[in-house]
Amino acid sequence: MLNSTPRLTKARAAACLAALLLMPLSGVWAQQCRGCAGEDTTHRMHVLPGAGLRFGAPQKASVALGVVVGEDWQANGHDHSRNVGLLIEPGLSAGRASVAYISHGFGSFGSGVAIAASALRTWDDPWWSRENTTYVGGELTVWPIVFIGPRIGLFRAVNSPASLTKRWMVTLDFGFGL
Repeated sequence: MLNSTPRLTKARAAACLAALLLMPLSGVWAQQCRGCAGEDTTHRMHVLPGAGLRFGAPQKASVALGVVVGEDWQANGHDHSRNVGLLIEPGLSAGRASVAYISHGFGSFGSGVAIAASALRTWDDPWWSRENTTYVGGELTVWPIVFIGPRIGLFRAVNSPASLTKRWMVTLDFGFGL
């Protein structure tokens, strides 16, 4: 009887060791590929902070801060998102406030597009425009990859003197984030 107990203990130890060695493999086999699982097409709402850093005309350099409200879902094997952003963007020579429709999730590198209605005020020697002028207009931002890309806008001066012949202004900048 005494001799059988050590054998059972060794057998139990060998079984436990085999189970421990095979457990990681069973977890790997249980995982499925992304395409094998069904898509999660449920739309989920989110509220996120918005931020960005931009360089260009007329503001020279600026920082955008705000809030983004929207929804996320999956379709055709890709993540998608639709958002509305409320942003303020103080800069060295101009500042702006914007309401933007933001859509991203095209492809797998976080690319997307934003269309914004903006009010812009210049000060302190801006590029491509006059100082102390208020503009309203629209902007298009394109992110080819991970929220990095150009923004172009078309603005009209709203507080300029009647003698000002250049009422329209095109803006162009490049940045990271919103």
